[in-house]
Amino acid sequence: MRWSIGTLCLSGLLVWAGWQPNAALDTLQWTTIDGTTVRLSDLQDANAVVFITLSSRCPAVPRYAPRLNTLYETFRKQGVAFYGIYPEADETAESAREHAQRLGLKFPIVHRGAVEIARYVGATHVPQAFVLNRKGEVVYAGAIDSVIKREVGQHQYLRDAIRATLAGKPVEPSRTTVVGCFLTLPERSETPALPQVTFAEHIAPILYAKCTTCHHPGDIGPFPLQSYNDAKRWAKEIKYYTEKRLMPPWKPTPGFAKFKNEFYLTDEEIALIARWVDSGTPAGDLSKAPKPPTFNKGWYYGEPDLIVEMQEAYELDGTGGDEYRYFVIPVELPENKVIVGIDIQPGNREVVHHANMFVDISGRARQLDAEDPRPGYSNFGGTGFIPLMMLGGWVPGMRPIMLDDNFAAVLPRKFDLVMQIHYFKRGKREKDRTKVGLYLADRTEQTKPVQLVVIGNRDINIPPGEKNYRVHARWVTPSDRPVYALSIMAHMHLIARGTEVVAKTPDGRTIPLLQITDYDFNWQQAYFYEKPIELPPGTVVECVGWYDNSSDNPNNPSNPPRLVRFGEGTYDEMFYIFLAIHDPKAKSSYLIPASL
Repeated sequence: MRWSIGTLCLSGLLVWAGWQPNAALDTLQWTTIDGTTVRLSDLQDANAVVFITLSSRCPAVPRYAPRLNTLYETFRKQGVAFYGIYPEADETAESAREHAQRLGLKFPIVHRGAVEIARYVGATHVPQAFVLNRKGEVVYAGAIDSVIKREVGQHQYLRDAIRATLAGKPVEPSRTTVVGCFLTLPERSETPALPQVTFAEHIAPILYAKCTTCHHPGDIGPFPLQSYNDAKRWAKEIKYYTEKRLMPPWKPTPGFAKFKNEFYLTDEEIALIARWVDSGTPAGDLSKAPKPPTFNKGWYYGEPDLIVEMQEAYELDGTGGDEYRYFVIPVELPENKVIVGIDIQPGNREVVHHANMFVDISGRARQLDAEDPRPGYSNFGGTGFIPLMMLGGWVPGMRPIMLDDNFAAVLPRKFDLVMQIHYFKRGKREKDRTKVGLYLADRTEQTKPVQLVVIGNRDINIPPGEKNYRVHARWVTPSDRPVYALSIMAHMHLIARGTEVVAKTPDGRTIPLLQITDYDFNWQQAYFYEKPIELPPGTVVECVGWYDNSSDNPNNPSNPPRLVRFGEGTYDEMFYIFLAIHDPKAKSSYLIPASL
């Protein structure tokens, strides 16, 4: 990539003369960095399509970010599809994601498929704009505007091109000179054969690290992935579910915040799996394949200091919908001890989908348990009480929680551990008696108690048919001292589609805390940050959740859709963000309500 100082020779742009736009409508496709796969033919209902070439290395790009965001916000409401593409030869998915987030770009970003788009439209520079009409014809190619070093340009080329396209008028000028960076695309290989992708060399390391933890006998995965024969048998399913990013079930947007034990697949890993399947699932030299992991049914960190379990086994019917059950376990800690780790051991991994742990000192959970004739109690939308704390949870493949750096849950000696378990039915009656191992430490002057901030909003009234209903909530950190974010969890119900949480500091920084764009009620878990995140005094934690109460939402339990309000029932909704923090002034662990 070279910096272009003078004017651009227009010959490179005249490749359009013999262009056949409709030939690629059904074949050109790309995947955004949030995992959405799009074909050009999918956008024929859009009033216009805009592509912007971008690069993490081009110094001309950052100054355009605010203007591009403004154009996107203006025209997306008018049916314009807008994509930023990163096609440079040395660009990676990670560098594109980090660059787009650093610039605060609001429109969808593409790395996988960006090269094909760039070649399709004949891109030569960065940043360079392209406008396609509803027929897929490129009606404008060139500069975004005439701003070079002035704050205000005389010509708003891209804006005017979009306006003309929406009005069905010819775009004038249809080609303009770009001042920016020359675009360097990967060279087209004359040797057609890509290196062969084999199970032994490429696929086994991926499956054993990201999939086998759940896909082995006795665990939640519906089939094993412990050998070449396993993978070959299920190859089509593996390709389908990984390309759709349905598996592995990692919900946070990669790169938005950094968490411990992230197990999502990268774009490169997904592409390798697809190539392997499409080439006939070659085995390679199986003697060189890594050994499949083994799974210890014991305690991950060794014998816990205290083991508690459900007071009796719970028998689960084999048919019907999934069940959400709460079990109350009395706990008495030794004198002067704090909790630094928790290991949840499902009694029956074939039916335990996930579990979450809450602390109750009010006695309300015991009341609800006593009122239900079966072990535990049922309560779909929430615990039924205000928890003192949340002690994390378990989902298949998740490592047990062990706090470090002297962080600990500092609780009363006696409390009720309330275990929420989501049961997945297998077609026959099953029993479960889950147990919990607690790792303890002495309480010292260095102990850092963990608190739980509950940020929420009960003002929820979602009209039937509303596709993008937004709920906002916020929490302001103490004004006289910093606090430290340790983990985060989102809780909504069935029609929720996504959430985003950011922290805005008094000095103008925005710290990403969590983003989920394909929220699934059945895959809720707490995510622990790779390192504690300092939130300066007076930081505003802003949260938003969005909901789709239309018939297009496959998770909508109502058909036709009905008015949805706040509540704990199946047809109700909630919006809560659980943020575990450490407040240096706190002497114990407790809940901080920050609900509207």
